[in-house]
Amino acid sequence: MKKIVIGDPFQTKFAFRETCFGICEKEGKILLTKKMNKNEISLVGGGVENGETHEQCLKREFAEEVGYLINSIAELCDVDCYWLAAGKYPMRSLAHFYIVNVDDENFTPTEEGHKPMWVEKQEVKDLCPLPYHQQAIDYYLNL
Repeated sequence: MKKIVIGDPFQTKFAFRETCFGICEKEGKILLTKKMNKNEISLVGGGVENGETHEQCLKREFAEEVGYLINSIAELCDVDCYWLAAGKYPMRSLAHFYIVNVDDENFTPTEEGHKPMWVEKQEVKDLCPLPYHQQAIDYYLNL
């Protein structure tokens, strides 16, 4: 799997988070999730829980955030990103990105406060502010 590195490793203490995200495209649109309480839009996914595989993480996050069941997963890239969260907190995010296909039917997300959105693929990068999401979207769009 392709690995993309953004930024330089920190020489000071920093937070670390490992995550998995899925890029799901249908009819030229990509599935995103909107966190209603924070007015944030992102790719569907989140943190890998203790003992969880990447596939288990993706399936759980898609059910929680957008109410879709995944029927296939393919590796896309890893993005190892050193950045300042909220513009000031040193953070290393190791994000694994996959291309996923979902069932046609969705159900109510199990995690409240999320709204699924299908967005034209050319508009997705502008809606997702996280630097590691932008890198993965660029890579996907240029395949």
